[in-house]
Amino acid sequence: MPRKTAQEKQAYRTEVIRRLNAAMPSVMQEYASINWAEEVKGYRTDHEYYPDYIQAPIHGVTDSYTNPQSCLAWDAAMDVIIPLSHNVSCLSLREKMAELIPKDTQIDTVLELGAGTAEGALALARRFPQATFRVTDVSPYMLAIAQHKFNKAGFSERAKFEQVDARHTGYPDNSFDLVTSSLLFHETPKEWTPKILKEMYRITKPGGWVLYADTFRGEYALSAYIEEPWLDDFIHFNFEYEFAKAGFTELSYIPYAVGLWYMVGRKIET
Repeated sequence: MPRKTAQEKQAYRTEVIRRLNAAMPSVMQEYASINWAEEVKGYRTDHEYYPDYIQAPIHGVTDSYTNPQSCLAWDAAMDVIIPLSHNVSCLSLREKMAELIPKDTQIDTVLELGAGTAEGALALARRFPQATFRVTDVSPYMLAIAQHKFNKAGFSERAKFEQVDARHTGYPDNSFDLVTSSLLFHETPKEWTPKILKEMYRITKPGGWVLYADTFRGEYALSAYIEEPWLDDFIHFNFEYEFAKAGFTELSYIPYAVGLWYMVGRKIET
């Protein structure tokens, strides 16, 4: 994959910043009512709790998931970066992801790992109105924003928000009809990705589903413009093989738009 020149990268970043600055006033207005101290009460906010790898400068932002300001900018940044880099909207990425599970599937319990602001869970909540959700992340600030969005959508009674490390969730075996995540593994070093996949398999019910989405694939990828600390690990990771090695079957790798992709599979019934 050819790397972009320093000039091309700078031009891209300048355009991202310009669009992000234009979007931020409405974001600040949307979340102006959040009392961060109150919202994150009960969650751990000390740096000793966070995995080392999320304290790296992800997307070039220091402490990107461990302070509220960076988390506030997340949705606005995705609404800028996904269309600019992949020519699709961030919303369409999530809605298409939800559509990969047939609508007549019996989905009663859903877990989202590394949920961020829970756009993936929200798309699934719209598709499966009977389902209940565990929305999880290690960042208390992301969880506060996710809960705000579920409340706004009228789905608050259907979800619990929990601070969970995806490497060792603590949930019992065979807990969920669907385990999902997106944009997680390109921010994870290669030594932890297989551990997370095995954990996803462990907590999926027999006959249940796994659903994942990410970027940085194909001839053109966002990686050409934005440096990620674990990017080389991710690009050279064989996800089709590793999902199967974790135990999932009926796997489908589905390209979507430029550089975006999905993985959907099942846990065989025993």
